[in-house]
Amino acid sequence: MAVSKTATIESLNPATKEVIGEVPIMSAAQVEEAVSLAWKAFDQWQFTDYSYRGRKLLELRRIIDRRCDEIANLISLEVGKPLVESYLSELTGPLESCVWLAENAERYLRDQVIHFTNPLLSSKQSVIAFEPLGVVGVIAPWNYPFAIPMMSMLACVMCGNTVVLKPSEKSPLVGIKIGELFKEAGFPEGVVTVITGDRSTGEHLSRSKLAKIIFTGSVPGGRNVMAQAAPNVVPVTLELGGKDPAIVLPDAPIGWTAQGLLWGAFTNAGQACASIERVYIIRSKHTQKLIDTIVAKTKELKLGPATDQTTDVGPVIDEAQLSKIERQVEDARARGATVLCGGRRREDLGGFFYEPTVITDVDHSMEIMKEETFGPVMPIMIVDSEDEAIEKANDSDFGLAASVWGANIGRAEAIARDLSTGTVTLNDCLITHSMPQVPWGGTRRSGIGRSHGQFGLLDLVNIKHINIDAASFSPRMWWHPYGQSRVATARGGLKFLHGGVFAKPLGLFSFVGNMFVKPNKNPKPNSNGT
Repeated sequence: MAVSKTATIESLNPATKEVIGEVPIMSAAQVEEAVSLAWKAFDQWQFTDYSYRGRKLLELRRIIDRRCDEIANLISLEVGKPLVESYLSELTGPLESCVWLAENAERYLRDQVIHFTNPLLSSKQSVIAFEPLGVVGVIAPWNYPFAIPMMSMLACVMCGNTVVLKPSEKSPLVGIKIGELFKEAGFPEGVVTVITGDRSTGEHLSRSKLAKIIFTGSVPGGRNVMAQAAPNVVPVTLELGGKDPAIVLPDAPIGWTAQGLLWGAFTNAGQACASIERVYIIRSKHTQKLIDTIVAKTKELKLGPATDQTTDVGPVIDEAQLSKIERQVEDARARGATVLCGGRRREDLGGFFYEPTVITDVDHSMEIMKEETFGPVMPIMIVDSEDEAIEKANDSDFGLAASVWGANIGRAEAIARDLSTGTVTLNDCLITHSMPQVPWGGTRRSGIGRSHGQFGLLDLVNIKHINIDAASFSPRMWWHPYGQSRVATARGGLKFLHGGVFAKPLGLFSFVGNMFVKPNKNPKPNSNGT
């Protein structure tokens, strides 16, 4: 009798196309078992106090720090990220989150007491309590396989929730490593559970009876998750990418700005949801010099595998991504764009490599200015004014992040306030995702909800209102029975509280004069006989 083999997926090193690991594709039954385990763990974890959870996060921080070389090397190996980026962009945010959450979560989530100014409510007060939701499903992307899920998971468990993590099928080994770190830190079984697999596994998780789903990925993927979660009315937080613009003012320092734009466009081979994917330079006498500097600096970047510590730009994740980048560049070229440098894949390097590319003469009819590229490509468009730059920057279905570059900070901030995005950085880019103190999220097709910071914590709790009345079981004036005196009391109270200067004293007189009059269901007829 033949023994059936569990289906698996292979993890590839995108710099060499070599298989570096194999993980199982978990079935619907296995996913359900993981979710059930997480609910059982939640029964106890929700009652732990913030100080205990904070200590566990700080222990996890010590372990991440101790094993940072191992983690960074695994990230570089599995997704092709240069080592500098694996340390800074992947580990900084989680390490900072451990500290910030341990020190601040309780302050933001302790009970809040609300008092009322309305004299009718003088015996009442309200308490706002923040309660954990339950089991949160986290479906993670491959481009930042450690930082993105970890920062969400840390906030989840600090709030008292438990987590089932489904890492991307393109970076499952990093996901498994995350589970190992939580276990080593002594988190109880089921507080964090990792399931591996392909899209079918993610679909099983989305259809499970979760308290919430946090998904980071493509717009089509986000739509699918929403549809799958809808039958169980599971709320979702979606981070779905961007087409992030950079606006360059005429007073922006040339060399420094060129270096910043380069990093924003080419870090992680352009595979960041907040990558600079559109540059709008406001025309000035320095415009050509800025473009020439960008091209010169781009040509100096070293393309290669992450194992080479001098590599500036690594490979893209796979053939599908490489083909998408090629298609967009060729579409732009066919429509009249000029490729100033790069613009081709590098088969000779052995992996999924695409040269850092700078393109001019672009317009918004081109796919490269409308759809997310997720590759090392910088399209540059020259505009004539700040108003045109803002209009072009806002002409997008996405609204995740943007950047403004210039020496006059006041002018740059004024432009920032006109941009329709979740985050705007002045004279930098991408960096805010690693700041656990501030919210992260976008508008339009860039997603729903916020993660990180105070507002991210509120996304992970049930905000419960408890209203308390300290009066000694006396009837309320708004209870039945009604009658003329109740109408007069109600009308007088409204006039006293909200009427004009002459209406207030009359309202108070009517309010007080009728408050203690017993309602009369059979009033005497008025002089007009009614």
